[in-house]
Amino acid sequence: YIDVEQTCWSEPPPVGMKQEIIEIGVCEMDLTTLEITRSKSYFVRPRRWEISAKYTQITGITTDDIRTARPFPEIILALTEEFVPASGLCCTWGDDATLIAQACQSFGLRSPLRNLVDLAKLFRQIFLLKEQPSLGRAIEMLELEFDGVLHAALVDAINTARVHAAILRRMRRQPDPVSVPAIQPKSSRGPRLASFL
Repeated sequence: YIDVEQTCWSEPPPVGMKQEIIEIGVCEMDLTTLEITRSKSYFVRPRRWEISAKYTQITGITTDDIRTARPFPEIILALTEEFVPASGLCCTWGDDATLIAQACQSFGLRSPLRNLVDLAKLFRQIFLLKEQPSLGRAIEMLELEFDGVLHAALVDAINTARVHAAILRRMRRQPDPVSVPAIQPKSSRGPRLASFL
């Protein structure tokens, strides 16, 4: 399960700046036990140095956080060696695999991600939704509690895995495990999907 965070600005980017991957979160889940077996977050040093105030507000990541980070080619090599993503499913929530492929291409590299599954599209199809929900909304609809803070790459990767696990449990007719959330959820609105599948 892979999630990326990219630089962003409140207004159009300054001259010479463009969005770049600045954090990659990865976790593995055993598809038999549906337990997360390991996880890691990688800060990525961008080519162009500027972390906007908006980006820091959304993600909490500052220029100091990435000052000693390695560049994208080194990070993608480390990620590939540690997690061997070509050996199994590579799941994302949205187009993060495309963002990694584009970043790889910009450095003359081949993306290590294979067997891609966009769980956001899968979720929408399974539950016959008109629009694709955000990861936070999917967690809420499954009556789970979001673990961590949105827009942190590792947190989002872990919660993507949790959504996948919840879908698989429902298909297997297994109950969701009882867990204590890292943060208290906000009050929820709208339909829930706990009874589906």
